[in-house]
Amino acid sequence: MDKDLALLPKQTIGVLVMISMVSIFIVHFVFLLPPLTTCGAITIALIIALFFHRPLYGFLAIIVLRTSVDFFASHFSIMVSENIHLNIASIFALLLIAMSTLLIAKQPRIFFTHPLLIPFGLFIIFCATTYTYSIDKTATFAETLRVMSIFMSCATSYLLCTALLQARKTIITTLLLSAILPLSFAFFQLFTGTGFTDNLGTDGRLFGTFTQPNAFASFLLLIIALTTYRIFDKHHTSLPKTSSITLLSIAVMLLILTFSRGGWLGCIVFFTLLGILRAPKMILVVITVSTIAFFTSQTVHDRIEDIYNPPADSSIRWRVQQWKDALVAWQLSPVFGHGAGTEIAIHEQEKGFYAGNPYTHNDFIKTLQETGIIGFTLFTLLMCTTLLLLIRTYRTLSADEEKNFTLIVTLLFFAEMCFGMSSNIWRGTAVEWLLWTLVACALSLNTRKKTPLITTQRSQR
Repeated sequence: MDKDLALLPKQTIGVLVMISMVSIFIVHFVFLLPPLTTCGAITIALIIALFFHRPLYGFLAIIVLRTSVDFFASHFSIMVSENIHLNIASIFALLLIAMSTLLIAKQPRIFFTHPLLIPFGLFIIFCATTYTYSIDKTATFAETLRVMSIFMSCATSYLLCTALLQARKTIITTLLLSAILPLSFAFFQLFTGTGFTDNLGTDGRLFGTFTQPNAFASFLLLIIALTTYRIFDKHHTSLPKTSSITLLSIAVMLLILTFSRGGWLGCIVFFTLLGILRAPKMILVVITVSTIAFFTSQTVHDRIEDIYNPPADSSIRWRVQQWKDALVAWQLSPVFGHGAGTEIAIHEQEKGFYAGNPYTHNDFIKTLQETGIIGFTLFTLLMCTTLLLLIRTYRTLSADEEKNFTLIVTLLFFAEMCFGMSSNIWRGTAVEWLLWTLVACALSLNTRKKTPLITTQRSQR
């Protein structure tokens, strides 16, 4: 049970919560802190207490709440020093790393069976190494912590799913419930016309609780995958199939309205491969929905036409030029790169501060210019190893429900990789936490068949 993984006794946690609450209110009244800051401190204290008592629910609270505040993450920060500011995203990342480290220290045996420990570890170590020569050391330090937090989400999920029988189902249900707030915000933006407007004049692009439409599209792709799994899961009875189909339809509709071509590509790749491997009717559905969207929406029509007939001011031409510029910058330091997380600094160094959008919009090229051939090789190794391990796990499983879940996660991971070829998916920490959490859930299925469940404290007594 989750209680058997508790990091502290209930009595100790209760005392610490009381001390924390009193301290927070004293600081609030003495320094006259804003109410929002005090509420945030209380929330973090409660999450920590929950993690110490029930690690699974504490972990889910961290990653789900991070998803809900993604848009506001950069708007609120705490000044640590003149050059270092911790925003909400950084605080959540540090919180996840610290809590996960404590849990791993209690169950190291499971952690060291993690199949992605070496490829993830090598990439993180090299990112940290680039700090020694980075052109923006603060950005490199932040990027290293960010990548480490992504790994910690994967490691914690793997540990919990290996140790607890019901962890995977709880994670899936929680992630689906986490869609309520982002989808609600998206509907508000849709009905009020307050969506994102890009430089090309595309009005009303939905972004939910995320920083921009592509990040929201990546999140919707994940929700689409999970609802599809629920529809295929014959053993699942807690949520009617009609509810899953309704949620799937809403997610697809909102994905179309993000006007994210990379998101559309990821969705088409996901359902086309699923149709080839499991349900051929899916291919007909993809063709039908795509055709209807193309001929009934002028914006969809124009954005698709830009792909094969791009005008001079097309974002397709702009992306290609960004890739070329990034490759030119990479050639200045081809082996080691300029430092992890220095994408913006590289752009400003080469083109100036007011040279427009600094983002490369390609995860692999971004990694290449930041970390050189070495970092690019390690990043590609991580992605390919993950994909191959998911495929191997799928082939070794025998239970239909487990095979369906692993297949869905495998196709989702590949679809997100395709999405990342034209967008900044790897930069979207909130969605990456969710994606790698699901990857770990799938990989743990193979581990559970090879090794027995951990011997909990309760069984030892």
